[in-house]
Amino acid sequence: MSWWETLPVVFIMAGVFFVPGLLVGALARLRGITLLAAAPAISLGIGGVSAVVGGLVGIPWGIATYCVATTLTALAAWALCRKTPVQTVPSTHRYSWIATTAGLVTAAFISIPPLRLGMGEPHFPALTWDAVHHLSTIRWILESGDGSSLTVGGIASDERVPRFYPAAWHDLVSLAVTDLPISLSINVAALMMAGLIWPLAVAYLARVCFPQSAWIGFIAPVLASGFVAFPARMISYGTVWPAAMGTAITPVLIGLVVQLLGRPDHRARLGSSIALLIAGAGAVLCHPTAAVAMAFLVLPFLLSRYVPFLRTAIRQRSLFSVSVALLVPLSVLALTIWAIHAVPAVRAVFNFRTTPVGPGTDAFGAAVFDTMLAPLGHGNTEPFWIGGLLVIVGGLVAIARRESRWIVASYAISVALYVIAAGEPSFLSPLVGLWYSDPVRLGGLVPIFASVLGAYAIHVGVSSLGGAAVGKMRGQVSHRLRQVISFGLAVLSVFLVFLFSESMRADVREDRIAADYWEHREWADGLASDAELEMLLSLEDRLPEDALLLGDPTSGAALAYALGDVEAVFPTMAGSWSQEARYLGRNFYQLESDPRVCRIINEMGITHVYDDDGRYLADIVHRKDMKGLTVRGLSPDSVRLITSADGAAVYAITGC
Repeated sequence: MSWWETLPVVFIMAGVFFVPGLLVGALARLRGITLLAAAPAISLGIGGVSAVVGGLVGIPWGIATYCVATTLTALAAWALCRKTPVQTVPSTHRYSWIATTAGLVTAAFISIPPLRLGMGEPHFPALTWDAVHHLSTIRWILESGDGSSLTVGGIASDERVPRFYPAAWHDLVSLAVTDLPISLSINVAALMMAGLIWPLAVAYLARVCFPQSAWIGFIAPVLASGFVAFPARMISYGTVWPAAMGTAITPVLIGLVVQLLGRPDHRARLGSSIALLIAGAGAVLCHPTAAVAMAFLVLPFLLSRYVPFLRTAIRQRSLFSVSVALLVPLSVLALTIWAIHAVPAVRAVFNFRTTPVGPGTDAFGAAVFDTMLAPLGHGNTEPFWIGGLLVIVGGLVAIARRESRWIVASYAISVALYVIAAGEPSFLSPLVGLWYSDPVRLGGLVPIFASVLGAYAIHVGVSSLGGAAVGKMRGQVSHRLRQVISFGLAVLSVFLVFLFSESMRADVREDRIAADYWEHREWADGLASDAELEMLLSLEDRLPEDALLLGDPTSGAALAYALGDVEAVFPTMAGSWSQEARYLGRNFYQLESDPRVCRIINEMGITHVYDDDGRYLADIVHRKDMKGLTVRGLSPDSVRLITSADGAAVYAITGC
């Protein structure tokens, strides 16, 4: 399959992620870069919420539900905002939209090709632990019509016990699944996020942070494409696609907050408020850490508004204002602490611990120069020297201006969170608990404000050089020509960054993606090889419709559900398995001598078994209940071979 054959899926995916958000945002009076950047987050909110509501009232998730929800939301936005002022990023430069468009196009051409090459074949999946879960979740939504975040977590249970799992991203991707493999739609969604949604969000945040900077909308998205920490690592190692999408829309959430609180006209705040409300719901239902990240990174800006507000309230002796100013943050803090201790899912995430990467001093430099996790196999050692230096310069210049100091503080917070997660456990570790204390997820936050500050450094330099040149030419050239000269300097600067960073580190980004895509297929201990994947894709035609497959998910058997459309007892790598399922996992090999094995097989309706010579992460603790899932030693009277490829095989169970 060629990448050109994915174009229909690309257009469908673009429609799913952008059209509802554009419609609702436009009727909420959003315009320009604000509307474009907020559209995917608003679409996630519409899709995620409507899937939950549909699940509660018995309406299946699908394109019809999405369209009805979009229409109702759009009508509500129009009714509320039809008389309010337009919401957009203020700019003193008439050609800023041209510069931003050029930056987005350039960023797409820089971002997408290395990631696409790293993926290899468009329909082959990333072969990682998390990838299996997301593939199976989308298959579950397609088959059951249940896209509710309140219930889709049941996929990680052989009895399909409903439980919460953020599903907004899965809901939208499921709408773009055609008769081609689910993995192809996921790969397209990942590339769209990396090459369009993420650059849009960064360009928007940069414009919000520095609205007087004429060319920052051009520079910021291009710089953002050169980082490995995001999006390359988050869509490869671990393949935490929903968390990556949450990170991609975090700049939008921050920008909306800044726009909302920075508007003097209260009527003009309504559209931003509605957009933030819907986008915030989308962030939570896409991945809750997006909302947590927004809270951490927008905190310096909020404090810059909160402290003067509190001082004024105290000076004016306004008991109501003082009470609100104190109660709101205390209530948020209390609610967070309660959730961590009282909600089992949140508690499990908060108490999860990853292996430390190394000393905090090393982690600090790694965050600044984008060499995160270098001591580990999924890290990178090639520094983004020019990017890191630009961030430092931009930070020094920005900190000199009172109104932009919060931006430097937000960047410092993102670096600090990564350092805390990467270093040894300390009293600060609870600050990163809601991210599984995972340096991969927290490292993805660093490029947000790094891109903005790096772009600001270039802008300041370009403005200084352009001003000097124009000063000598005053009276000799028109204002329009002076703008052309200034933009030309910005383009030249970005080109030099591209040139001296080896095409924005294209090879490094490609290698990062390839490590968990095509290289995994050639790895002896990988989840599946090329031949095994082709076999899995053909199972729908080889097995009966009522087949139920038993197999160790670390052997590749879990992929039979998502790729082969065959029901599987264990459709994810780990889950809440019943006592009977765990018994089969430990004792299936005793099928001929243990009557209980056949009794459970018949009760559950299991018809086939999957076996493989190799196992993915063979020594991981989750495999303790799967060690008996092998046909080795069983006679041909008990199992009959159906198909095989590269050491993996599917057998019909005939001995029960």
